Amino acid sequence: MNHRNFQTISVEGMTCSHCEASVVRNLSKIEGIDEVLADKNTSQVKITGSKINLDEVERMVTEIGYQFKGVIS
Repeated sequence: MNHRNFQTISVEGMTCSHCEASVVRNLSKIEGIDEVLADKNTSQVKITGSKINLDEVERMVTEIGYQFKGVIS
C-alpha cells in the first residue's frame, strides 16, 4: 500500500494566479510529490505525495523566486 503524506507550507510572494501556477508546476516536478494546491490569498501550499522532501521543496520555492516560510501542518 502506498502511504500518502500531506504537508501544508507557507510561501510568501505569490501575488497572482500565474504565481500559483508556477509554484504548482515546479513543485509537481519533484519526485514523490503527487499533487500541489497553491493559494495566493492565504500564502499556503498544500502538498500530497508518497515522499515529500521538504529540503527539496524549499530549494525549489526559493529557486523560482518565492520565500519558503516553513511547515504549517
